[in-house]
Amino acid sequence: RPTNSDQKAKLSGWEFAIQHNFWETGFGTILNYTIVNSDTQFDNTQRYTVPQFAVQGVSDSANAVLYYDKNGLQGRVAYNWRGSFLSGYGFDPFYTNGYGQFDVSASYEFKQGLTVFIEGINVTNADRSGHMRNDQTVFFSAPGYARYAAGARFKF
Repeated sequence: RPTNSDQKAKLSGWEFAIQHNFWETGFGTILNYTIVNSDTQFDNTQRYTVPQFAVQGVSDSANAVLYYDKNGLQGRVAYNWRGSFLSGYGFDPFYTNGYGQFDVSASYEFKQGLTVFIEGINVTNADRSGHMRNDQTVFFSAPGYARYAAGARFKF
């Protein structure tokens, strides 16, 4: 259960982002990378008898998108990545391993306001996993499944 603590931590980081259209072709790209650091770390060499404090969920992330958007046709391929991070701790710490997935989408606007679309999330079925104090101690392993959707939207 979440609680407030009198522990203090400093988070710092950088975010780099660029978006570029390739002239009038309709093609473009969006790239970003986020670096996050905490002045707290969990020391895996210490046993549970030593009290520790560490900020959970701190990790770097990146996204790369290639897209097309012209004359009512839109298409997009994205790769999304997040680095490994401390998920929580008690008697033992547990970590979520780095993870990346590809997503795709496409849409077409037939008339003013009527759009049909398709999308796929995690199309390569990337798995997720985590471990405890030791990399060989699996905490969880979740198979990745692609999810697809199709539909139509109408704005009036």
